Amino acid sequence: MPGNTAPPRPMASIIIPLFNRVELTRQCWAALCAHTPAPTFETVFVDNGSTDETGPFLDEIARTASERVRIIRNPENRGFAVACNQGAQVGTGGILVFLNNDVVVHPGWLEPLVRELLENARTGVVGARLVYPDGTIQHAGVGVNRKGIPYHLFHGLHADDPLVAGRRRFSMVTGACMAVRRHEFLSLGGFDEGFINGHEDVDLCLRYFHGGRDIVYRPDCMATHHESQTEGRFAHCRYNTQRTLRRWSGMLVQDDFNFLFPESERQTPSKAVRAAIKLPTCDRDAGPGGIVSRMEALARDLCRMGHACEIHHNDDWGRDDLDRDVAIVVPGRVPYRPKPYMLNVLLVTGMRDMEHFPFDRAAEYRMVCCVPEAAPMLVAAGLGDRIAEIRLTGEGIEPESLRAVTARIVRLLESTALEPIRRDSRGKVSVLMATYNRRDMLPAAIESVRAQTHRQWELVIVNDGGESVADVVAAFGDDRIVYRDAGHVSKGAAVNTAFSLSTGEYVAYLDDDDLWHPDHLQRALFFIENVPGVRMTYADTVETTAHRGDSGWEVVSSLPVKRPQVTFADLVECNCIPGISVVHHRDLFVEAGGMDASLEALFDFDLWRRLAVRTDPYHVSHATAEHFLRPSADTAGAGQITNLHRADRRRYVWNVCRIVRKPLPDAVRPEWKRAQDQARRKVQALFLMAQGEHHARLGDHRRAAACYRLAAGMGLDLCRELMRPQGDDGARP
Repeated sequence: MPGNTAPPRPMASIIIPLFNRVELTRQCWAALCAHTPAPTFETVFVDNGSTDETGPFLDEIARTASERVRIIRNPENRGFAVACNQGAQVGTGGILVFLNNDVVVHPGWLEPLVRELLENARTGVVGARLVYPDGTIQHAGVGVNRKGIPYHLFHGLHADDPLVAGRRRFSMVTGACMAVRRHEFLSLGGFDEGFINGHEDVDLCLRYFHGGRDIVYRPDCMATHHESQTEGRFAHCRYNTQRTLRRWSGMLVQDDFNFLFPESERQTPSKAVRAAIKLPTCDRDAGPGGIVSRMEALARDLCRMGHACEIHHNDDWGRDDLDRDVAIVVPGRVPYRPKPYMLNVLLVTGMRDMEHFPFDRAAEYRMVCCVPEAAPMLVAAGLGDRIAEIRLTGEGIEPESLRAVTARIVRLLESTALEPIRRDSRGKVSVLMATYNRRDMLPAAIESVRAQTHRQWELVIVNDGGESVADVVAAFGDDRIVYRDAGHVSKGAAVNTAFSLSTGEYVAYLDDDDLWHPDHLQRALFFIENVPGVRMTYADTVETTAHRGDSGWEVVSSLPVKRPQVTFADLVECNCIPGISVVHHRDLFVEAGGMDASLEALFDFDLWRRLAVRTDPYHVSHATAEHFLRPSADTAGAGQITNLHRADRRRYVWNVCRIVRKPLPDAVRPEWKRAQDQARRKVQALFLMAQGEHHARLGDHRRAAACYRLAAGMGLDLCRELMRPQGDDGARP
């Protein structure tokens, strides 16, 4: 009977989360009804405890359009992610469209979203062209800037600008109007409900993108967006940003230069090159006309030619680059260490680059692109057969030069035998850990070692005179863990004892109140075993601040911290290396003489300096360890962070004096010795200042004045504070 025929299943379920602002919801619903064919969609409203007239309005819709509307009512505001996930569960369409209630759709808006997902199997997420009421662009794709921050690329352009007129693939689009396949969305777990009204769309898109799916912008889907009208929209920005960066900071690589030309101009080369431009600077704020903007222009031109390009600043060099074919390296003060499984190309943009040209490693580069004035020096150095001259324009490389260089790179890629990659190391790592009265934190640190994807390890724990934790260690029942109780001397002495009990080919370090991520050892050993000359690595860390509450330690903030690639010159007086992230060859510990057990603090800083004069530390551009900051209410050195640098500055600076006064090997570079001498004088002056403060507190103003005069007489700028080394400063109460 016709009367018993079930209504057709909708093709799309449009999910609209709501919290107040009923006037916007009325506009949104009116536009949906006017511009969307009725049989093709259903609408799922999820009301997050609205307190205005939203409830009665939804009641009215339910009476007049019950076949096309589903309503979920939450007694409280559960946030965007929860509301969207609830809507996805009850929606019956094969395609889900997430739509903010401050969006007013235009005629024909839905068909491009649906068609994109039906016709292109690789597409995972589809976004729209969103405009402000004045006709300018609010969203036409999201890109990543040079600081690794996602942003709306074409914000403020006219809606008809050629840059926003074509279909494009991005790594992200906005969730204000976004379409996905229902089964894929649910299989990914939906939006991450840990976010609070922000970054949910960024996170979802990146999960699709890094899962191999395309994120597509469709300009033929248009809507007006009033933007950020939800109450409390920006109340959790800091939390959401930290959550995003903690998960994705290592993968948020600049890509905005990929879109700074109309999509119609993109060429299709016979062979696409995947290049990484290596810049010797961490300064991402460089103004126009500098090396950063010039390399961004080069990257844009390579992308226009149909190639794939990334820019890696100094602190990005330690990526594994397994998705790249070519490294284009600009020489700088800190030397780049070429990866032999890539084609390595040097790029000399001027005579200033020649000041840092790596003549000692020139054999590792298959090609040298240089401006004409640099060519004679390179020919004299025997590199004439590798030279490709280039001519620069005001922005980048002259187009004909770039085409010739790119063609030569393609030929080299086809004819050059690159080194194979060793993926699974079998080297044994000895993990050295000193512990002191941290019974409640030690189990988590041990478990993070046991969770390593690299399975060949031993953990040697030495108790530095505190309460025995033999029972804590025994509870793990793991014969790879060695435990020894020792008398209290110092953290350095405990680590030396741990080393004497170890047998591994490599050495790593972990404090008893910190954690490793599961890939820590695997990532370190990848570079040690695949990049010639790398004997020591260190990595980025996540800095997590916690305070003790009624229910234990409560996390206040947690954010990845990027480290630069350094040499000994950078470690003269400041520690750029987080100790819990260091992995190195065993023989380096022996060569350096181990840790200085007589120091009260800064044990790791002292050791890294002595290792760095023997080998260049190699920075792994990925956060692989978590350093916890657990401030104590006192400054007596008895808290979870020892506070010698605050409790007794004189003793603290004395330890620094002892470190910088140690002689350097005769073979080190002259400039390093000069930097060491300068640091020694500065630290001596700081010690005199600390002595003066000590005498002043005791009321001996004559001695205090004498110390201040001696410090002032050294003629040094003492405004810049000594940087306290990363992690526990090693002092024990």
